[in-house]
Amino acid sequence: MYKYLLITILLVLALTLSAQPSARIGNRHFDESELEEGFEAYLTYLDPGDISARDSLALFAQYFDELIGMHIYNSAVAEGMIQVSEAELEQEISNNPPQGMLNIPDFQSDGSFDIEKYRQALRQNPAFKESMLNFSREVFAYRKLVNHLKSKATIDSLQVKKDWIQQGSRADARIIVFDYNKLGHITADSTDARVLYEQNRENYRREKGRKLLYVWLKGESSRSSADRLIEIEQNSRDLHAAAVQKGLASAARELAYEPRETHYFSAQDEIIRGIGKDKELIASVFAARPGDVLPLYKNPFGDYFVIQVIAEAEEYYLPFETERDLLQLQARAEKRKAALKDTVHQFLLQHEYEQYIDAAKQEGFSIVEAKDINLDTDIEGIGDVDILKRTILGSPKHAFTPLIEHNGYYYLAWVQERSIHNERAWQLQKEKLLHQALTEAQNQYLDNWYRERFNQLIIEYPAALKSIYRN
Repeated sequence: MYKYLLITILLVLALTLSAQPSARIGNRHFDESELEEGFEAYLTYLDPGDISARDSLALFAQYFDELIGMHIYNSAVAEGMIQVSEAELEQEISNNPPQGMLNIPDFQSDGSFDIEKYRQALRQNPAFKESMLNFSREVFAYRKLVNHLKSKATIDSLQVKKDWIQQGSRADARIIVFDYNKLGHITADSTDARVLYEQNRENYRREKGRKLLYVWLKGESSRSSADRLIEIEQNSRDLHAAAVQKGLASAARELAYEPRETHYFSAQDEIIRGIGKDKELIASVFAARPGDVLPLYKNPFGDYFVIQVIAEAEEYYLPFETERDLLQLQARAEKRKAALKDTVHQFLLQHEYEQYIDAAKQEGFSIVEAKDINLDTDIEGIGDVDILKRTILGSPKHAFTPLIEHNGYYYLAWVQERSIHNERAWQLQKEKLLHQALTEAQNQYLDNWYRERFNQLIIEYPAALKSIYRN
């Protein structure tokens, strides 16, 4: 059954591969027969039993991935990243017999593998020794390369300890959230916004700006009469023609339109205030010169714009008027944050710590009941505030944390329950934990090295795998 299934699989792959004459890994090209024969040997080695066509394709992908891995490792060895001496290889085959040798009758004593009989064969039979050397050469080189790469990974034992203690800690806490948004009586006006603008004026400086004069001819609904739509388009064309001849300001005055001016804007802006968002329009503005009338512009809503570039500036400032609303919100937030700082300090002075929770409720601040706090999870109702979690986990049970500030918010937490990894537990498990951390660091280093090499390779996948890799 297996033989016939194997033939079927290879036939399917051969038909698929015929659409792509070869595959490629770096500078190594594979023709159809190589892939077919190699995959047949791979299946024989794995002996997967009865498999579906889908499973066979997955195994073919696995086989090709292993070819890529072999190429990456072989290239590193060929580049001299490691050297394998004959003495090393002889020691390897002497101390670590290949798995297939363990069941050979000639190397058995009392039903068990006898390594001395195996070593005697190595000494007395040069052909056998040579075959063992050749068999083990590539595998040993791979293992030495992997060990060489892993040796480059390092860990900070103090950081490992610190992370272990904190990550193993869990706590329940009641957290007072001092939120500046609760101070609704504190507002900001245009004067506050102006002060903030002047303090940060350089943030509003821009370079290479353009200013436009434009007339907006509002379009009609597509349900309007055809005559009306034609009339709007014709009026727009008449105004545009006049603007080209005598300038938009004069043309608009003669035809009784009210022109408008934009503020300065740059080529990097996405929107022209008063006109809309159109990257191609902005590009055409900066391709023109002051005085040029742009081609008649129609936006997606059916509105027409007659536009003239009227000025350019090497540098300019975003006007306060356009930024005022946002500045006012920012000014309000800053005022509330400053007031909250004073409010929190007064709160701490006025109340004993036993009263903090009840007093916070009375003054309208939120109390968050947080369960199972650890470094890897968000605190519901607060989010991922790392400094808050670390402070709670580093504080003793049945005590308040120090006051914590983060992004204008203040937090004060009563630690109700706490389980920790402590110094005694660390000393008992230290060697195991450091070994585990080093192993993880080594594997990560090896993965990063492999990915970097993989990304540098030119890979052309067989047609049978194109649907998987989308190469």
